[in-house]
Amino acid sequence: MLRLATTFAAATSIATSIVAATSIATLFATAALAGPTASELFFDTPYLSKIEPGTTLNYAYKHVTSEAKLGDSFDETLEMKVSAPADDASKRIADVVIHRGDKEGEAGPFPTMNGNPISLILLERDVKEMAQLSKGSPFYLRNRVREHLGTGTVEPARFTFNGKEMEGWKLTMLPFATDPNKDKLQELASRRYEFLFSDAVPGGLYSIGVVTPKADGTSNIIETSLTLTGASATPAAK
Repeated sequence: MLRLATTFAAATSIATSIVAATSIATLFATAALAGPTASELFFDTPYLSKIEPGTTLNYAYKHVTSEAKLGDSFDETLEMKVSAPADDASKRIADVVIHRGDKEGEAGPFPTMNGNPISLILLERDVKEMAQLSKGSPFYLRNRVREHLGTGTVEPARFTFNGKEMEGWKLTMLPFATDPNKDKLQELASRRYEFLFSDAVPGGLYSIGVVTPKADGTSNIIETSLTLTGASATPAAK
């Protein structure tokens, strides 16, 4: 079994540091707003607390590059197994098993937390990819993503899951579009992130799409997508 290099400490560094970056935005958020803030959608909602222990959430992951120098294209499936610790049935623990061809990896365990751990795994991967391609600092890139996660644009959205139309929220951000060092990132500076959330789907997160367009905008050089495909319950032991 291959164990992912992504550590819980690295992934959760995005979440634990966001409070300072978004405190001003949160201060001015009021009950009069029709929808949630970006920070509420991504970090503050206890999605896993609504999942019964023994449930597995299944996701499809697809990574496509237009040139070999940008890395390999590949498909994966991710299984997030949700359980409860023996000492507190109200809490949740998530373990993620990742399948790519005949290889298997894992991430976690992630103890009870707000948000959905799958999103942190994808973003940590994304940061590492950008650091490798740009020869830049993963710490700098991670901080830029972290800052924008709490201040992205949120708007109502509709999508189809299991043949049914769902209502939710779309969170969009372009964390490097105005970055003072975007010239060093070249085309990566235009990378766009889109998240779809809904209380109507298990785990709260339906999909993540990350695209990096060519400089002329004619097509994308890198596309990454993660989509919830379903949920299943493990039969209780007799």
